[in-house]
Amino acid sequence: MDGAVHRLPVRVYYEDTDAGGLVFHANYLRYAERGRTEMLRALGSRHAEIAGDTGVAFAVRRCEIDFRAPARLDDLLEVETRIIDIRGASLEFEQTVLMAGVPGRRVLVRILLTVFCINPLGRPVRLPEPVRATLDALRTRGETDQGPNS
Repeated sequence: MDGAVHRLPVRVYYEDTDAGGLVFHANYLRYAERGRTEMLRALGSRHAEIAGDTGVAFAVRRCEIDFRAPARLDDLLEVETRIIDIRGASLEFEQTVLMAGVPGRRVLVRILLTVFCINPLGRPVRLPEPVRATLDALRTRGETDQGPNS
């Protein structure tokens, strides 16, 4: 974690690429999923524990992806994950996939994502309070880090 931003390094493997040698577009969603999962883990929350303790799981409601530049075999990428908004039953994330290890860390993909909390029947439910408190503290830390005039 770097303030309110979680960073996850990801190496591009042969299995991630298409016939042209570029990362297949759907694999950026996999990288983003790993980023959100590892952010929760870094905060002390694991999907299996949340589901086991509260019966709540997360489901993607909305996803907007802006592909700006391709990644290739053996590239080292970094997935940045930040929370934009927390509501009663949903979370909004901004995730950026960047080229790591190069000056300027070029943005490859930007993802805006809304995730809802659901019960075992697939119905929306409120975000469990312990998870919400942790995520609120993280988001507040990010606002504090940016300062009042950012």
